[in-house]
Formats: sequence, structure tokens, C-alpha cells
Amino acid sequence: MKTKLITRVPNMVAILAFLALLAGNAFAIENSSRIVSPYWQSDSGSYTFIAVSHTSLSGMASQIGVTVNAITNDQSAFGTAATFTITSGTTQRIFITRTGHTTVNSTSIPTAQFITGTTNFEHGHLRIDPIATSPTTTSSNAGLVGQGYRDATMLSFWGAVVVEQNTTGFAMEFIGDMHDSAAAGVLNSAEGIDVSGPAAP
Repeated sequence: MKTKLITRVPNMVAILAFLALLAGNAFAIENSSRIVSPYWQSDSGSYTFIAVSHTSLSGMASQIGVTVNAITNDQSAFGTAATFTITSGTTQRIFITRTGHTTVNSTSIPTAQFITGTTNFEHGHLRIDPIATSPTTTSSNAGLVGQGYRDATMLSFWGAVVVEQNTTGFAMEFIGDMHDSAAAGVLNSAEGIDVSGPAAP
């Protein structure tokens, strides 16, 4: 038993080091103003669809600009980044697809943004950057409608990798957007936190 434990520990350390290195490449940015997604893909039989919604919540500027970069597994850019400004109450669609796609292209969907690259299988992570140089500073509309933060992390992101042959796929995860879970900034030590879960019936 002791011998098995001794042989498993180095293997576990090697696996954890590999995962830390892999995650470090994808997420070596601060999460206060940027959003990442750990996976996208595009090839002759699949593409990636992303939707970005401006939910018009209090504190959001009426227009927020973002740049979406599809980074391949070898750290190079897949096509040209999509840069756009989203207005409150609207949703912007983005497709990451191969060159020459017959149905998912800028002619058939003129209102969408496209990141277009090779027809070969490519995959990697997404990095979404704000256009604003100071996203955590309120816009200077001086009390007018639309005053607020030009903070991309206040936007709602969702998406899917679509496998075209059988119209299936899987959902994407976005880290840093308004749905991202995080601990409260300030915890009151005087209030207890119930970690026991729901009471048994």
C-alpha cells in the first residue's frame, strides 16, 4: 500500500503542474476588466457561436465596446479579431468559422460579427478585452441617460460549439462576465455562513 502511494504522489504532482501550466497560458490576464472562455473550435464540420448581451443594468454605460480574440492552441490569432460597440438592450452575435462557409457567413447573416480562419481543425481559447482605456471609471455624461461604466465584465456572454452534421454541440463557459461567480468583496464576520446545505425532510 505504501509503495502504491509513493508512486502515485509524483504522478499527481506532474498532472497538477501540467494543468497549472495549461491554465496559466489561457488565463494570464487580470479578471477585473477582461473575459475569457477556455475553449472554441472551428473546422470543416463545426463552428463556434457567441452572443453578447447588454442588459441595461444600473451603472452600465449605454454603449460598451469590446474586442473578441480567438487565440489558437499554439498562441496565434485565428483570423482578425471582432471589434464592436454594443448598445444597451441589444445582443451582438459572433461566429468563429472557416473561410468559405456556405451558410454561416457575412452575406447570409449581415448583422453578425465574424472571425474567419482556415478550414483546418483549429481550437483554443477566447480573450475579450474592453475598448475603453478606463473601464472602471464612469463615462462623463454628467447625469445624462447612459452614464455608467464601460466595463465589459458587466455584459452577458453565452455561446456554443456547433457540430453541423447532426446539429448538436456543447455550451461554452465564460469567466469574468456578469454571470461569473465570485465571493463577495466584503464578508461580515459577525454573520454566520450556513454550509450545511438544506435541512433533511
